[in-house]
Amino acid sequence: MSWIVSYSKQLTEKKVKLFLILYYLVGLAGFLVPFSRPVFEALIPFSVLINLYVVLLFHRPYDQRHVLVFLAVMLFTFAIEAIGTKTGMLFGSYFYGPSLGIKFFETPLLIGVNWLVLVYGATAIVRSVEALRRWVPFSAAALMVVFDFIMEPVAMKTGMWSWANELVPLQNYFMWFVVAVIVVGVMELMAIKTVKPVAARLFWVQMLFFLVLNLFL
Repeated sequence: MSWIVSYSKQLTEKKVKLFLILYYLVGLAGFLVPFSRPVFEALIPFSVLINLYVVLLFHRPYDQRHVLVFLAVMLFTFAIEAIGTKTGMLFGSYFYGPSLGIKFFETPLLIGVNWLVLVYGATAIVRSVEALRRWVPFSAAALMVVFDFIMEPVAMKTGMWSWANELVPLQNYFMWFVVAVIVVGVMELMAIKTVKPVAARLFWVQMLFFLVLNLFL
């Protein structure tokens, strides 16, 4: 464990940004080549954890308030997803496949982690744009909806989740917007800082990753 801490201290934003580009390029190749796709689908939980690691690696400050809010975001979004999966009343009728790993209440434990990483990145991006700073919860939520719109077809093709009749209902995007507004609104209320460079790069790289897979998968 100590070697991980030691190695992490040597990482710079430049190195991690380059790593993210290379990592997702390899991921593109792995998903687009049919015989390697099952291997890369199995690695999706590992990728979610790497995303969390690189975001938190450069986050400052690490204090009790930030940690508690991050935990609350993960628990809240997991609970929302679990309710949605069980009832079909929030996002529509859908169920999770095997690609996101271990499930609890038919919902992957990592889904809250994924929400945190995406919300953090979207918030960091819109906070850096002067015209959007007064409307951060809504502009970040809108960016999240765009991301989800691009991601949905790929998620269905790679075993992350599936929709009834293979159609994504409009209420899914509405709920993504609502949940994101709530989460980002709490982050704003609690004055949770977001460090932009790596988080923003990760968000855009993931969006481009899903966009390319959308076109060729």
